[in-house]
Amino acid sequence: MKKPLNKLFAAVRRPLVAALLAVVAVGARADIVASGGWSRATVPGATTAVGYLELTNTGTEARDLLKITSPLCDKVMLHRSSVDSQGVARMWPVGSLSIKPGETIRLEPNGLHVMFMELTKPFVPGTKAPLQLQFEDEPEITVLLDVQPLVPAAPAGPSRPRH
Repeated sequence: MKKPLNKLFAAVRRPLVAALLAVVAVGARADIVASGGWSRATVPGATTAVGYLELTNTGTEARDLLKITSPLCDKVMLHRSSVDSQGVARMWPVGSLSIKPGETIRLEPNGLHVMFMELTKPFVPGTKAPLQLQFEDEPEITVLLDVQPLVPAAPAGPSRPRH
């Protein structure tokens, strides 16, 4: 009687282990939280766009960014920009990003940001630009960036009398 049970166990062991691992992976807790994602609309014919968001590590271990992708372009990179005392803006690629436990990193204008390169579609105001982030030991994060107008609307002020 033992041999048929051993054969049965051997036959179901692999699928059972695979199913259990899948359940564990689906229930895995993500330590990296993305919020406040936005981008600017692109001008006709533009091949690049920019994205901003906040990334917070709610876990107890540092997490390294491994990969960034988007279905809207062929290449996505992290860049940093700054403006010097002479008013000259510079931008350069950032090779890596690690977020320490409890740390929030802000990707914002004139600082660290996402560059969408070789766009396949324009960024249109009122739409969402999808971005996928893969961190070490984390499930992939999909962020939908709100596409804002290229030039913000002027703030409402007091009305002027007509003459």
